[in-house]
Amino acid sequence: MGWISNDNQHEGWAAAVAPDGRLSASSTGKGMLVKGITGHYKPDKMLPDYEVIPDSEIIGWRGACECGWQGELWERVSSPAAADLSRRRDYLSPDDLAHASSEVENAIHDEWKAHLAPLEVAAGVEAAAREYNQAGHRLDKTVAAAKAAGASWADIGRAVGISRQSAHERWADKL
Repeated sequence: MGWISNDNQHEGWAAAVAPDGRLSASSTGKGMLVKGITGHYKPDKMLPDYEVIPDSEIIGWRGACECGWQGELWERVSSPAAADLSRRRDYLSPDDLAHASSEVENAIHDEWKAHLAPLEVAAGVEAAAREYNQAGHRLDKTVAAAKAAGASWADIGRAVGISRQSAHERWADKL
């Protein structure tokens, strides 16, 4: 299961990690689908550019995002006693499907959201700047219309909250 950013520009997921470090894109009943052909694993019948890595060979999980971001490795350990989520280690039986546990998936989701945080803040700045520029253009057009209708620079300055002279200096050249 994946996650989509608020701006629909990023999709993230908890990716299974193959022994050679490649990340899974999806899974089948026979294992995890990993892009690229090495010849070490069977190619997928539906996606010929993908190999099927047996679930038992998955070495862990990490966050992945379509933008290329990757989180830190969550290691798959071979015994329940070796599991320690505070050290990014989780046990999964070799007989189980190699999907991350809900605890690991939730932690990876949190990491992915932290990856997005600066991008979402920058998107907010971008939106505010766009609104600011649009408001500036509307103000320029409205001042021009007011001048054309006979308003004085004192009237315009008062409406904007600046002096007559400041209004004249700001818009006289734009008319």
